[in-house]
Amino acid sequence: MKYSCKFSAILLFLVGFASAKDYDIEIFPENCDCRDWYGGCRVNGEKWVDDDVWKYSCDGKERSESTLTGCRGVGGDVPVGQNTTIGDLWQVCTQDEQKIYYEIEPFCEFNGTKIRVGQEYRDGSFQWLCLSTGRWITGCYYFNETHTDLLLHVAEHVYNGLIEHVCSKRQEYPAIVQYYTQVRKDVDVKHPTNKGVNRNFPEPLQKLIDEDRNVRWLHNSAVYFVKNDERPRSFTRFLPASRKPLG
Repeated sequence: MKYSCKFSAILLFLVGFASAKDYDIEIFPENCDCRDWYGGCRVNGEKWVDDDVWKYSCDGKERSESTLTGCRGVGGDVPVGQNTTIGDLWQVCTQDEQKIYYEIEPFCEFNGTKIRVGQEYRDGSFQWLCLSTGRWITGCYYFNETHTDLLLHVAEHVYNGLIEHVCSKRQEYPAIVQYYTQVRKDVDVKHPTNKGVNRNFPEPLQKLIDEDRNVRWLHNSAVYFVKNDERPRSFTRFLPASRKPLG
């Protein structure tokens, strides 16, 4: 019994001693030249990208800190500490003691083309304006007998001979903008039999017009506002120096 107590005391002492020495020891792979943001090991000369934004490289030995080399931008890479224009869009990648930061100016995308904020562009029958929050319809395009594209702003209409061109929000659903043409209602339409075909009217609809049918044609519609649904415009990674101690 006496020897049993002594053995137990010695065992507890050894366990306590081992725990005190081995409590915070990490076991690393043999090739662990740098530590990445998540604590993983990297080999000297290795390059990688975190979160599809932050570009790092390992340029040291003995578990040294990884080096931020830049940010992966839209259309190309942005070196750290620089403001770069790529494809007419400025992009910035910065680093200080507390954080690293990437930002690209707002834009709209149409058919694979980046449209800057404030620029207008055409898509079918409509003119669009690019804003930081999305794109808005500002007008509709129509043509006269010479087939020249002309612009009507939303809520405007214009007469071209007997034809009325209209660009307006739908009365029952104002979130939809529509462009259409119709026979103007403020004049009597005459169709002399000896004057040929009125070229102001689309030929397939000439018969309906001759019969005084109220009809619209060239009707197109689109959502008035389309929200930008791209990836975030800026990213921030806060560094350990930004953390304030508790208490």
